[in-house]
Amino acid sequence: MKKLIVIIFCLFAFIIKNNAQYNFEFGFNVGGTGYLGEIGGTGLEAKGFLGDIILKETNLTAGVFGKFKITPKLLLSTGINYVKISGDDLNTGQGPRYWRNLRFQNTIYEFNTRAEYTFFKLNDLGGRGRYTTSLELYAFLGVSGFYHNPKGSVDPNTPTKNWTALQPLETEGKSYSKLGVSTPYGAGLTITSKTFYKFGFYFNYMKNYTDYLDDISTFYTENPSENGSLANPYNGPEESASSFGIDQVRGNPSNFDDIFMLNISFSKVIASKNNIYYADYLMKYKIPKKLRKKRNYSGKQRGNYYQFNKFQKKKSKKTKKAKF
Repeated sequence: MKKLIVIIFCLFAFIIKNNAQYNFEFGFNVGGTGYLGEIGGTGLEAKGFLGDIILKETNLTAGVFGKFKITPKLLLSTGINYVKISGDDLNTGQGPRYWRNLRFQNTIYEFNTRAEYTFFKLNDLGGRGRYTTSLELYAFLGVSGFYHNPKGSVDPNTPTKNWTALQPLETEGKSYSKLGVSTPYGAGLTITSKTFYKFGFYFNYMKNYTDYLDDISTFYTENPSENGSLANPYNGPEESASSFGIDQVRGNPSNFDDIFMLNISFSKVIASKNNIYYADYLMKYKIPKKLRKKRNYSGKQRGNYYQFNKFQKKKSKKTKKAKF
C-alpha cells in the first residue's frame, strides 16, 4: 500500500512538472445566494425551487479558488467560499407559515473540490482572426464540506449581533452537527482575454445532506431551555394554536436544505516564461510591432530564445534578450 501511494505521488508530481507551465490559474468569485428550506417562501403553501424565492431573502457570497488543467477539456478546481443564507416566515404574508413566526440566518464556510468539463469552445470570439479572445461553456460536479451555525430571533427587528445560536438549544429535542457535506454541481461560461485573463459567470447548486441549515426539520417538542420561545414563537389565531403544539408538524424531514448561487468570477493563468503561450503573449502585447520579426513568430521556427536586436526598455540602452 505504501509503495502504491509513493508511485501515485511521484506520477502526480511528474504530471505537474510537465504541465505546470500554463495549467494553473487562481482567482476569486462573488455573487448572490438563495436558500431552499422550511422557512419563508411565498403564499400559503410551498411551491418548491425558484417558486419560493423572495428577493429580500437573498444574500451575498464570495470566495477564492485555484484550478489545474488536467487535459484541454478537463480541469480540477478547489475553492473556499463564504456563504450567507436567511429566511423569515413573516415574508410569506399570510396563513400557517406566517403564524409559525420563525426566522433564521446562517453563515456558512465551505471548502469544495470539483471537476469541470468544457463541452464547447469558441477559440476566436468575435471572428476577427486574432484569436485573442475565446469562449468556453462548461459543466461541473464535485464534493464539499462546510461549517454552519444557524441563529434565530423572536423579534424580526433584532440587531444581527443579538441573534441567538440555535444548535445548542436543541429546539426539536435533537442534536445535530455544525459540520456538513454537499454535492455542488452546475454550469457556466468563461471568456478568456489576452491569453491569461479569465472572466466567468456560473450557476452553482449545493445539494446538501442536512435538514438543519435553518434549525427546522421535524416536530414541535417540549423545549427544556430557557429560550423555548425560539422554538415556538407562534403568533396567530387562538383557535389554531393547538396545531402548533408539542408533536405537531414543524418542518419537512423528507427534504434537505439546499443552496444555490449565481456568481461571477475572475482568474489569471499562472504561466512559465518557458511556455509557448507566454511567448505568444509577449509577441502580441509586450513587444512593439515595429520590432517583431515575423520569421520568429512562426511556431515551426520558434526556439528557446528570441533575439530582438532593437528591443529596449525605457530606462535602458542595452540590447535585451528575451528568454521564454
